Amino acid sequence: MASAAILAGCGGGGDSNQFANEPSGDYSVEVVDAEFPASQVIARTYDMKLSVKNTGDETIPNIATSIALPGLGSTLAFAYRDPQEGLAQPQRPIWVLEEGFPKLAGTVGRGGAATSNRRTFAFGELAPGEVADMIWQVTAVRPGNYKLAYTIAAGLSGEANAVNAAGDAPIGLLPARISDKPILTEVDDNGNVVPLDRSEQLRLKIQEAESP
Repeated sequence: MASAAILAGCGGGGDSNQFANEPSGDYSVEVVDAEFPASQVIARTYDMKLSVKNTGDETIPNIATSIALPGLGSTLAFAYRDPQEGLAQPQRPIWVLEEGFPKLAGTVGRGGAATSNRRTFAFGELAPGEVADMIWQVTAVRPGNYKLAYTIAAGLSGEANAVNAAGDAPIGLLPARISDKPILTEVDDNGNVVPLDRSEQLRLKIQEAESP
């Protein structure tokens, strides 16, 4: 899938003055792909991918994605709010966003998509018919079952609205289970670290259980 044709620099801060001249209105979009591994293991790194197409006739001012974990109360993407009293930093990560991400597929170097809202990421203008292939690279750090929610917008001012074919805001949920069980690995004949197949993992577990 082709990356977006970005016609302006990626979004920075969400300051209202900066976006005072951002066009208003509804812009037609389609989420053509949304990927995040449903089964994950703690301390491993994964890619979350969203591909969004401009299906309208006008250039989208600033294609943006907001990420949240519903019900967990965090003001950060990929995080939860610890309810314990007296914590200096109650916002705790479930996934750690890797340096330089998110970015558009094919981007060299840092993505530069951060905004002043730490759950929102902006990727610049998107021409009619073009697709923005967005990638977040994250490392899982907290075991559990989660649902990661995303919302697509057409700008940062709140006046440019992304709408799907039904006329609604494009949203979605990506479920993920993070296990605290490490994946067993071995070194192959070429010196590469690779996962053991299931039968070999089972054999090693039985061997471990039978050891005195």
